Amino acid sequence: MNLRPGLVGLLFVLAGCQSPAPPPPVTLSPAERLELQGRALNLLLRAADSDLDDVSCNAIEALARVAPRDGQAAFRKALRSSSPLVRYAGYAALGELRQRDAASLVSLGVRDPHPHVRLAAAFAACRCGRDGYARVLVRTLTDAADEGLRADAAGLLGRLGEPRAVKWLRAALGHPGNKRSTRVTLALYGALAALGEKDALDQLVFYSQGATEARAEALLLLADLGNPDARDALRYRLLGVSEEYDEARLIAARGLGRLGYRDGFDLAMRNLTFKDPNPHPDPDNPDRTYPIRSMAIHALAEIGDPRAIPALRQIAADLSDARLQVAAGYALLKLLQR
Repeated sequence: MNLRPGLVGLLFVLAGCQSPAPPPPVTLSPAERLELQGRALNLLLRAADSDLDDVSCNAIEALARVAPRDGQAAFRKALRSSSPLVRYAGYAALGELRQRDAASLVSLGVRDPHPHVRLAAAFAACRCGRDGYARVLVRTLTDAADEGLRADAAGLLGRLGEPRAVKWLRAALGHPGNKRSTRVTLALYGALAALGEKDALDQLVFYSQGATEARAEALLLLADLGNPDARDALRYRLLGVSEEYDEARLIAARGLGRLGYRDGFDLAMRNLTFKDPNPHPDPDNPDRTYPIRSMAIHALAEIGDPRAIPALRQIAADLSDARLQVAAGYALLKLLQR
């Protein structure tokens, strides 16, 4: 694909300057657009078959969002993976696709040996017309000892789009074990907000101003909701000069982008080339290079400004990190579909 004049200059700026000039406008011909879409789609389809579990999982999730019909074969193949992470992604993707002919296939997953996979399979079965499997998710809200399972069940119930789930989620809020877990409480509020409950959205806004761990999770939930009533909370966090790191600001930029605002574009572009200055990462202080760059890419995907295309195209072609390639492929498809 031949990019329009001026785009090559942008790549040099991104590579060698800490404070890049604003990228020039981008114009793609219909043929260039189709070619780039095809390359990005092929990248995701190849990555879905990766031997690296996280790469495969991320690619399946990306396909479910931007190319679900093209990803059908990959979703079904994922159900046979030896990796629980990949099987989970496959069932969740088939649920989003909502294909009735997959109902018998996904119902088998409710007997999967891994508990998280069983939850994703129950979600998919419900979405494919077998509503009775919702009881698997509802029971998990209170019966599972693992708070991760309870939080996952809450999130999947929110994604069902089933109004009856509101009473189940509210009942779970009063469960003593859930009251003691900020993680589960936030997941329950996130699910309720996804189902249109205004008081739950207000709670997420409250938590987004709180302690660091809860704040990040609340911001992620707000960013994914795309609710206009969260705009001021997201903008406050984006503009917050007191943030120790840029993670929260990038999540806020992503959420604002979903609402149609481009406030975080420059921040996201700057962080596409982020490199953690810590020379000796450890479990208590891990390397932030991938998380920051990934957050920047996903923010640009939601912001939808085509000026990001050259930089995203460069990342998609860089073999040094397949996870970032997947993120860039997803962002390119999302941008080009607008």
